[in-house]
Amino acid sequence: MGSLRIFTVRLVAVRIVAACLLFLFFGTLVSAGEAVWQDIARNRSVSVRVYFPRSAEKAPVILFSHGLGSSIESCVYLANTWTAQGFVCVFVQHPGCDENVWKGKIRILNELRGAYEKNWNARTRAEDLRFILDCLEYLVEAYPEFAERMDLDRIGVGGIDLGALAALLLAGQVPPDYGDSLQDPRIKAVLALSPPVRAANISFREVYAPIRVPSLFITGTRDDGIIGSTKAGHRRIPFDAMEHGQRYLIILDGGDHRMYGGRILSFLGGRSDERLQSGIIRSSTYFWLAVLQENPTAIQVLETHGWESLVGVKASIERKRGNPVTTPSQSPSSQSP
Repeated sequence: MGSLRIFTVRLVAVRIVAACLLFLFFGTLVSAGEAVWQDIARNRSVSVRVYFPRSAEKAPVILFSHGLGSSIESCVYLANTWTAQGFVCVFVQHPGCDENVWKGKIRILNELRGAYEKNWNARTRAEDLRFILDCLEYLVEAYPEFAERMDLDRIGVGGIDLGALAALLLAGQVPPDYGDSLQDPRIKAVLALSPPVRAANISFREVYAPIRVPSLFITGTRDDGIIGSTKAGHRRIPFDAMEHGQRYLIILDGGDHRMYGGRILSFLGGRSDERLQSGIIRSSTYFWLAVLQENPTAIQVLETHGWESLVGVKASIERKRGNPVTTPSQSPSSQSP
């Protein structure tokens, strides 16, 4: 990590250190801390919320990247569950494609489309995540309190739509802009919720072959893009095209692109996504437990038909390891998510 980044993290670390120290000594009162870290090298501020488990044991770390137009408030239900199961969770907010691009605006969809056009390749998002990893490394080196709580040898990364793309870029996917690789060896597993897929100048097998870490893909039968044009059936392409490593695919029956954030106004004639979210919670939690904690029960669930009953909703579940498989014949258009 460069000296500018070290200096920057040192300046702002106290904000989260204060909250985390409160947790360490008064764990029943405080479970999370927030900070805004400034990456001087890129002239960019990145907000994070860090959740700590109540156990004093050293814990694996999960980074999470929100979807287009969202924030660190996205998928708090996942953060709460994962933290309760013994993971440190770091939820990251990405300026330029977060909730601030549309809040207070009249033409919300236009604002979101504009943000998508500027961020379609998720490169800046992936660089945000790498910067946060640098920050965590500094905190572990500089503060014993963090060194005792975070195991940076066991890091997973997850995200929704463009956040899922950013996670896959860190895992090794060839960037959509064909620029320098963003693969980060610190990443040991990846969770991709509704990953966007773009038409490529190379085969999908070449795009996803570099990914070698355990990967879980979750989508739905109605998971068409809202701003971009990735269709539900294309979101399985990364799973199909990978050649290496454990990979799992869950397709939730009836799940669409909004289910990850959730709707709760079913009494007004809408729909509630609570049951679908429960399936996402259970499957993702067992995945993290298996690949980051090597929990024997979770490993058994992943490798047997126990996962089918665990998900708790109607879903298609597939597992692959090692060998390449055929990708869908119909190619997606050049936009997503």
